[in-house]
Amino acid sequence: MASGSGAKKGKSLLAVILCIPLAFIVYYLISYSSQSVSIGNVKEVTVQIPGGSETVFDKRADVDFFVDLLNGAKTISSPMRDVSDETPVNIICTRSDKSITYRLYPTLNLTGCLLVGPAPDNKLYVLESETAGKLLLRDEFDYMYAQRFLPRLYVARGESKEEVMPLECDWKYKKTDGNEYPYAPQTYAKGDETYRIYKGNDNRLVFEPGIETRQYELADISYIADNGSQYSIRDISELDLSVDTLVTVSFTAKWSSLNGADCHGEAKYKFNVLYDIPAEISIEEKTYRPGDLIAINAVHLNEGEEFALQTGLNTAPIRFSMTGEDKGVALLPVAFDNEPGSYELKIITGSGERVFEINVEARENAGNWKPVQVSAEDYRAYLAPEILRDCADTLAAAAQIRPSSDYFIWGTEQMRAPVISGETLFDYGDVVNLANAEITGDAGNLTLAGRLYKVAEGTQVRSAQVGEVVFAGTTKPTGNTVIIYHGCGIYTYYYHLDSVNVQVGYTLTSGEIIGVAGSSGYTGGQTLLHFAVSIDGVFIDPASVIK
Repeated sequence: MASGSGAKKGKSLLAVILCIPLAFIVYYLISYSSQSVSIGNVKEVTVQIPGGSETVFDKRADVDFFVDLLNGAKTISSPMRDVSDETPVNIICTRSDKSITYRLYPTLNLTGCLLVGPAPDNKLYVLESETAGKLLLRDEFDYMYAQRFLPRLYVARGESKEEVMPLECDWKYKKTDGNEYPYAPQTYAKGDETYRIYKGNDNRLVFEPGIETRQYELADISYIADNGSQYSIRDISELDLSVDTLVTVSFTAKWSSLNGADCHGEAKYKFNVLYDIPAEISIEEKTYRPGDLIAINAVHLNEGEEFALQTGLNTAPIRFSMTGEDKGVALLPVAFDNEPGSYELKIITGSGERVFEINVEARENAGNWKPVQVSAEDYRAYLAPEILRDCADTLAAAAQIRPSSDYFIWGTEQMRAPVISGETLFDYGDVVNLANAEITGDAGNLTLAGRLYKVAEGTQVRSAQVGEVVFAGTTKPTGNTVIIYHGCGIYTYYYHLDSVNVQVGYTLTSGEIIGVAGSSGYTGGQTLLHFAVSIDGVFIDPASVIK
């Protein structure tokens, strides 16, 4: 009997030992599949606030706070409010095996903080009011009190607005515990910031959020123009001036603490408003050809004033250059490949927009082509497509260099021809057919972007106007090349020079000698000058600027 009993005990012990690994597997599977969080199994908690702010908590006190918050929430059968338009706070609990995410929809109503459990069950909970109160006192939940922070001041003009920061402020707001806490903006103003407003716009000062129960008073109001004039007004909406004027504005805004206000205090402001008479814009003509130049004139123009252009016209960006104290001009090129037809030019400013209707006619020489025999050797050396592309890239890069000085002001003087005499072989827009029987019968077509002069050997080449040299170098097709920036976006190009007398950065006077015409690059052995003009990189007919 004793031996039989011992055998049974041995079998039982063996069965227990064999079951131990199975028990661990079952425990692990249950633990891994469980969505539960507890003080013991959560290592850290990540809180993601709407707007992108994220805080990782790994200190035990913080981790335990959030775990207790989640475990202490009450189960509910349906949400107490619609949260479809709210962005939740994600509370991510990291265990050793995985992370579990709860979605919290907080509110300053302590009985309305909705909690959604992890997927796939998405069970609904509500936080206990005491727990919600503690949660909403934490620094990471300060954003919940944004409506109680110092209202933001804006300079508004029409539908656009710019925020104005205070010079200083003394502000307090209540949290859910009923106590007052100080608030300070992240940055303060220097007091010399300038905001532009326009005559005829809906200009005004606006505090937001503009909750009517938070009435404020203005004190120490001052409006002083740069010429010393003082205006007895309370808002920029009352300014009605006839000239551009810089006005310094200062005042103190005060919000009362009476009637149980949940926020109160005062803020001091000082800033400038530039009262701007809107620029009046006009164009000289309404009918153009590809290669022509559209001169857009403006009065009441401020230096640095920004404009935007919307048009189907193939042209360059609009940039105004000052031609007087409050006058300016913008030159818009009509590109050679622009299709004939009717176009709108919509010019947008800070004060509104102006629309012009223009018509583009076909050029007389459009479609005309002239054959030029080129040897296979010259073609491969100077005019192959990859060589022409490299040349175009080099010239385009030079036309991106725009010196800060406008040496030449459009309309004040005329530009001059680069040579005193010479025969015009080809003009802007002429299509040159490069014919060669050895190269598949036809080497292709080139459209002339300028004017090609045949000149006598030793002919001096002169600057078309005052300007700055932005390129003095060599490309295979154009040979020795000089590019000059004059002003108002105008660049002039001088190709095939035999010698060059200038270098990059050199400032030229009008008519100054820059070199001697020659046969560098591809000229077919002739002494030539290829002269071109562009507006911000868009080539135009030289006749548009040289009369």
